[in-house]
Amino acid sequence: MHELARILRAQDVDVTIKRLGLDVDAIFPGLDTLVENPYRFHTWLVKENHGFLVVNAIPKEDDQDHLFWEEWYRYQGEVHHHLLSLWKPYLHHEVFTAPASDDIHPPQSFGKVWYVVEDPDMRSLLLRR
Repeated sequence: MHELARILRAQDVDVTIKRLGLDVDAIFPGLDTLVENPYRFHTWLVKENHGFLVVNAIPKEDDQDHLFWEEWYRYQGEVHHHLLSLWKPYLHHEVFTAPASDDIHPPQSFGKVWYVVEDPDMRSLLLRR
């Protein structure tokens, strides 16, 4: 089993993706053929509070200037895939200012301004080919 697959299982990402109503193999295509973990600079975190079920893949602090934070979540029956960045992408749908603290978002996101892209493609960004 590839390192990324082990991490997804250990962090309950695979189970949570299924709970969101998504297919794990479709969201994370090609796990068995990976040579290197494209998410090696990310931390995976599952959160469930206030009617939200969220999977986060957030870059470590030193890599947030060039890597996207990805989140998949369900709220009020709708599933979303967001790509968030500290830089302004060509297209973005909203701006999110992470609060000083909360119980839904990862601590690495607090106190920063993030540009949010609502991505209709649910596949993980770093596994698209």
